[in-house]
Amino acid sequence: MADKIYELFQEHKDGPLKDEFINKAFDIMMSNEEELLPYIKDFQIRNFSEKLLGVYSNENRSIHINREVIEKQIINPQLLTLHILKHELEHARNLKKLYDGKKDLESTLIYYSLRAYAMDHGLDYEPNLDNLCAKYLYYDTKLCYETDPGERIADIKACKYIVNLLKNQNNTDELLIARGMLYYAYTRGYKDNGYYLDPPVYEFLLRTGMFHDHYWLKNRVEKKDYCFDTRITYGLPVTYSEYDKGVMNKVKLYKNEWVVNKDRSNYE
Repeated sequence: MADKIYELFQEHKDGPLKDEFINKAFDIMMSNEEELLPYIKDFQIRNFSEKLLGVYSNENRSIHINREVIEKQIINPQLLTLHILKHELEHARNLKKLYDGKKDLESTLIYYSLRAYAMDHGLDYEPNLDNLCAKYLYYDTKLCYETDPGERIADIKACKYIVNLLKNQNNTDELLIARGMLYYAYTRGYKDNGYYLDPPVYEFLLRTGMFHDHYWLKNRVEKKDYCFDTRITYGLPVTYSEYDKGVMNKVKLYKNEWVVNKDRSNYE
């Protein structure tokens, strides 16, 4: 699949972004994603009233791509389109994981991200000790976009996909941009409070009122010796040293080596 996507990208990357490219890229990606078919009922290229690049709807199980807005970004539109498609596919995978109902770390964080949906669809398997209301939780979750664990997971996986797609290139601008995007995906949501870095997932749980889940997750993390890769991927506690040097080494970047737009607010 990766070879076919790379060939398609090389064929179209220097021209205008066309629906033909978007549709072919989506078809190739889906050819290896049979397990996601029940979670993607519709795919469309259309203009939104909002300035969104793409969106996945949990309710409608649909992916919509906004070509007009993609073309206005500073990143190569074909490369950006591949990232968006993968990002939205990962949201569909997140929904599948919610329905699978497993209790591994990633599934647990996705459950937190989709808690409002879970409440509305009979999938809320944890006691609602905080008296959460799905209506308000949907709203609070949108306000916590940067720290939302489901968004972080989708973004990291999409960026890793693009880096792997270009990994055989020798420090081209495209690869450097992809690595820069991956850097920001790993570090999104971490805030320095002057004493330590607030972990994104802890902030998300507190700001959405999931106080008991915050307590349970902290206990789970403290009892486990999670490696740096797991902690930075899932927005768990990391040290200043790990944040400053570990992420740069992980994505194979050096400071001032790349420039990339940090604003990720137009992904859903």
